[in-house]
Formats: sequence, structure tokens, C-alpha cells
Amino acid sequence: MVRKKRGISRRTAVRLVLAAVVLMAALIYREAGPPPLEKSSGKLDAADSGGAAEGRDGASPHSAISGALSGQAHPGLVVRGSSQPMPFVGLPPASPEGRAPVSRISGAGVSKAKAMPAPAKNRAAQKTVYLTFDDGPSAVTPKVLEILRREQVKATFFVIGDQAETRPELINAIWEQGNAIGNHTYDHNYKDLYSGFTYFWSQIKKTEEIVRQITGVRPQLVRAPGGTYGHFDDTYFHLMKQAGYLAADWTVDSGDSVRRGVPAAEILKNSVQDTQSSRVVLLLHDGAGHQESAKALPEIIKKYKAAGYVFKTLDSSSEPVQFKPHPDKRAAERTKPNEAWIAANITPNAALFAPGKPLAVEAGTLQTSLQPGEYRIENGQYIVPLRAVVERLGGQVSWDTGTHSGLAVLNGRTITADTDVGELAFTAGDGNRGAIASEVTLRGGAIWLPLRDLLKSAGHRLIGATSVPEERRVKAS
Repeated sequence: MVRKKRGISRRTAVRLVLAAVVLMAALIYREAGPPPLEKSSGKLDAADSGGAAEGRDGASPHSAISGALSGQAHPGLVVRGSSQPMPFVGLPPASPEGRAPVSRISGAGVSKAKAMPAPAKNRAAQKTVYLTFDDGPSAVTPKVLEILRREQVKATFFVIGDQAETRPELINAIWEQGNAIGNHTYDHNYKDLYSGFTYFWSQIKKTEEIVRQITGVRPQLVRAPGGTYGHFDDTYFHLMKQAGYLAADWTVDSGDSVRRGVPAAEILKNSVQDTQSSRVVLLLHDGAGHQESAKALPEIIKKYKAAGYVFKTLDSSSEPVQFKPHPDKRAAERTKPNEAWIAANITPNAALFAPGKPLAVEAGTLQTSLQPGEYRIENGQYIVPLRAVVERLGGQVSWDTGTHSGLAVLNGRTITADTDVGELAFTAGDGNRGAIASEVTLRGGAIWLPLRDLLKSAGHRLIGATSVPEERRVKAS
């Protein structure tokens, strides 16, 4: 009898091969650690996470990713069909000194030669330069704007009211190009401006209104002609701050106004003497006769860029540069504003720059709005400036100095707002006349009165008033 030679069957061979593969995979698994998407415990090993293992909702980042990829919804992650945003997840800190970093992708060790370097602990702070231009706008301003646009740089322009009044198109150009606008008084007359605060105040408010009518925005930044040194005393500084303004001086003077015709080379040299400071506020001028300043500007920008500076505009987010109070001898002769004047002018002015709701006014088919600070609420009434409301509703306003009255034409009626008597007298288009007793007052050179009374005297019947989180609204027929 012949015995057949017995061997391993094909099925058995396949099983042995599969077993070997499984054994090898197990060994690799043990050496390399768990796969990156495997669900893990709520906290990661400190060497991997730097001690910050949990996400905002307390879940492990690994488990969040795993659930999302498997199609399971997880708080904080955007899954298909969900509109919830993914929360910000910060990068972990560098691994502890002497410990090999661990890859968040594979879990395996990463060679130090290939690891990303940790950020320098003493990295230099960002250096910023603020280009500021005084005394404009003028014929020089378009050239300055052209250079700024070409160099992709923004600047801050402290404008003079009488120049802005005659060149509104340049104010628009400054604003629309993304530059900032500050207030440099109305006529730059030192003698009058520093004779007493109330005169300085009147010029600030006059220029502010001119700029607001052109751009729709009130400039909060103010630069005193000649700077605050030797001009501002404690009263000027205190009242300007109380009123919500930011008085801004400079750290570097280009010297372009020390005399007539300062050459561009000298302006450049003065402007870039210090390129080490972290913050530079550079004083330049774009007023009449400052062509050399515009000529020096491209090289000034080039030097600051080469020194690593970024260019920004001044705003209320940072503390302004201010010289220490050092008034001259004439300051002792100034008359300080009394408490009544401060209460009527300074105290309410701060609200112009405070956050709040706009007031929308509907009068028939016309509509306008007053921004926070442009109206007040007193004794349950909206108190508004006569000129602002009437002109924005398409009317006209003039001032009668002899009678201390405002004369307005609105909705076909002529209205006289008498601040002495406290009355609104009106004449309708058909000749009928009437009068309304009203709390018409003169504050800061402007006539203020209850909105209800103004609408009534103009022939608009009040329908109602509402207030929602976004706005306040008064509606009249």
C-alpha cells in the first residue's frame, strides 16, 4: 500500500499568512502608538498637548475629529448639513525642554532637525509710523494724496476749517482714500485761539461742523496750531478731554515750517533722524507753500519702510502723544469758563462720540436720522438741533442775530424759533399763522428744541415713536 504524501492545504496556507500579517500589524501598532483618529480619553498626554488637551466644550480634539470624519455630529465642528462654526483652536505650546516633540498627525517622534522652531521669546515689537499733515487742504494736497496712493500708505490730515470750507472736494478726496481727518481749528490764529478757551472751542466746533457736512463724520482728533506746548494750560487739556476730544501732538518734527522754502533734503533729514523708536508721529504740512514737503515724501516713506515700519492713521484706539502743560505767561490772564457754560457745552458734547442708538425721523415721505450724540433725551422728549433736522429733511435755516431767532423753511411753512421767548411761530402756505410754546434754547451756538414741537410747527402730525435694539424711530404724517 502506497502512502500519499500529505502537505499543507491552500486554505491553511492562507490562514497562516493572514495570521502573520495580523501579528506584524500588532507589533507595529505597539511601537508607533494609537492611530491619530482613534477615539481617546478626554485628556491627552502632557508631552503631546503641552497641558492644553481639551477643546472649548471639554471634549478631546482627537475625538472631535474622529467623530466628524465618521459622520457623527460633534459640538463645535462644522459637519455637513450643519451651520455651526468651528471654534478657534490654538496651537499647543512648544514641547518641554529636552523632551522630543511628538507629532499630532502620526503620534511618532519627530526629529529635532525637522521640527519647526519655537517663536523667539524676545521678538522685537512692531514699529509704527503715523504720517500727519497740518494746515491743509491746499493745492499741495492732491500731490500728497497721489504719493500716498502710489505707495499704498495712509496718513492723518489735520485740516483748517476755512480751507475745508473753500475746498470741500479735497476733504472728500482725503476721506474717500481711507485717510483720517483731524480738526486744526478754523483760522489758525494763535492770538485769538489762545486768548481763552471759549474762543478756541468755538473754532473747534465750527470746523467740526464743516467736516461733518462734507464727510458725515465728526473729527474726534484735534491738533492745536503750533502744538499744545506753550499754548494749552490745564483748563484746555481738561475740558477738551471731558468733551470727548483727543488732542494730538507729535514725536518728530520734519522742520518743514520753521521758515519759508525749507528744501526737501532738509525735510527728509529731519524726518528720519530716529528710525529706532517703536512709535513715530511725524509732523508734516500740506498747506499752501509746502511743495517741498510733498517732494520729500516719497523718500521719507521709503526710509521708514526700509527700517521696518508699518504705516497707520491716528485714531481713538491708542493714547495720543501730548506735550506736558507749559503755558506762557499770558495764560494766567485767561478767563476760565464758568460752570454754567461747561454744563451747557462741554458735558453734553462727550455724547457725540459715545456709542448709542441712532434716531430715525420720518416726516411724511421724507426720512433722516441723527447719530448718537446728535440728539438728547430730556424729560421724556427727544431734543434735537434745529439746523440738522430741518436741512436733512430738505429745508433751510438761517439765523437772525437781532432777535436771537432761527428762521426755518420746512414743508411749505416758515418757522421762527425764538430762543428769548421760548416759542415756535409759524406761517403756513395759505397764510394761516400759529405759535407753539416750546423749550427752544441756544446751546453751543446751535438752537435745540423738542422734536415733537418742530414737527408739529411744520405741519406734520405725530403718529408714534418706537425703540428697538437697533434704533429709535419717530414717525409723523
